[in-house]
Amino acid sequence: MKESLFLFSSFYKGVYAQEKLRDAGIRTALKKAPVELARSCSYALYLAAEKLPEASRVLRRQNILWLGRYLVERENNRLVYRKIKEKGPQI
Repeated sequence: MKESLFLFSSFYKGVYAQEKLRDAGIRTALKKAPVELARSCSYALYLAAEKLPEASRVLRRQNILWLGRYLVERENNRLVYRKIKEKGPQI
């Protein structure tokens, strides 16, 4: 299963987004953001890549802003994060 993530500036923003996605039936996992993406207190909300468009719509409807969206891929036995160009609200 391919994975994707939303990057948030804080734990609390990530938890709030996770609650809204759970209410919409989208399963997620909240984890500390990978250091390749953010070096501060950022958190990432991981979800199945095929759920990313639906999750983006839910968060936009709720006016929840994110720092970025990424596809998580494996290359040469290491994780690579590919940023998805944004067309909607973001910080």
